[in-house]
Amino acid sequence: MATWIIGGVLVVIIGAVIWKMISDRRKGKHSCSCGCGCESCHGACNHLDH
Repeated sequence: MATWIIGGVLVVIIGAVIWKMISDRRKGKHSCSCGCGCESCHGACNHLDH
């Protein structure tokens, strides 16, 4: 029974994280993985310059 409860809690937490990520993306907020400018990517966006 405890396995089901813990599994359910994990599913809810993971679902909330995914929901937050989708919500932020729709609002134009990004986690800044080269989405907000290459000055903060430390060279990871160099392929876009070519």
